[in-house]
Amino acid sequence: MIGMIELNIRSHTDRSGEIGYIVHPDAWGQGVATAAAKRMLKFGFEELQLHRIYATCDPRNSGSSKVLTKIGMTYEGRLRDALLIKDGWRDSLMFSMLEHEWTVAR
Repeated sequence: MIGMIELNIRSHTDRSGEIGYIVHPDAWGQGVATAAAKRMLKFGFEELQLHRIYATCDPRNSGSSKVLTKIGMTYEGRLRDALLIKDGWRDSLMFSMLEHEWTVAR
């Protein structure tokens, strides 16, 4: 296994979902996360009829930020102290795509 990806429905009323992924370091830089994230956007917008899909990543994870930008998501900003990890609070970067943007991006 080289990784996993998920799409969680965060609100049925607002038709929003969140994607998350993890890729084994041996597969970094091979386009695995980019391909998987694109397929998840397609599934979310075309099959689940979502209006908004978002993703967050650690500011130190430049590879993940590049993936989210490459698949056409818009950087929305930095969520300060958004996660409590074992060694302290961590910020998160927020990215999203709306259904009308998907129509153009695909």
